[in-house]
Amino acid sequence: MKNIYQKMYHTNRQLGLKTNKRIEIMADIINSLKLNRANILDIGCYDGTLLSLIKNKKNNLYGLDASDYAVEKCRRKKIKIKQFFLNGQEKIPFKSSFFDLIIVGEIIEHIYDTDFFLEEISRLLKPNGYLLISTPNIASLGRRLLLLLGISPLIEISPNQKNSSGHIRYFTFQTLRKLLEEHKFSVLLKKSDVVNFNSCGSINSKILSQTFPSLGQSIIYLANLFV
Repeated sequence: MKNIYQKMYHTNRQLGLKTNKRIEIMADIINSLKLNRANILDIGCYDGTLLSLIKNKKNNLYGLDASDYAVEKCRRKKIKIKQFFLNGQEKIPFKSSFFDLIIVGEIIEHIYDTDFFLEEISRLLKPNGYLLISTPNIASLGRRLLLLLGISPLIEISPNQKNSSGHIRYFTFQTLRKLLEEHKFSVLLKKSDVVNFNSCGSINSKILSQTFPSLGQSIIYLANLFV
């Protein structure tokens, strides 16, 4: 698994994060919290785009990623990044009760042991700390339509497929919420980014995702760790 993810994200894959609606929404959520001098960790931070959109520059920004490319880019942006492979049950290399906010954007779908992963996030968060998490929505409108037509709803069957992102599990809003609540997280905010009307996402609606987030492309939750 280490080699797969290091190879998969070792160069710029043109992810276009700066113009990504999901990134925009997550940045807005973070900025609405009005954190000041807070310790913020982005797990799977890639090139640090989301962290760079946090307006209050007095916050302490930390990153975690597997790829050499991500480490190099984040260090140039003065983000305190550690290279780490989320594999098995190895503890994330930060001290307990240190972070005010942990961001997990499009990562949990890559994780085999999601229980251990969320336990680690709980360990790293301060009491009542925030978790901002996103993951693809398996019940998005586009995927529902594909399944209705008997077509695979964009589910990867191997990490060695061309253009694979390495997804191994999929969530709906309901299943992710249940998993979070089992690990003592209370959901504070539910969002999605866009509702797609074609397979490549070029025809979409941002407004519809606000009214019917369960049909949206991404699941976005802001949660609070209750103790």
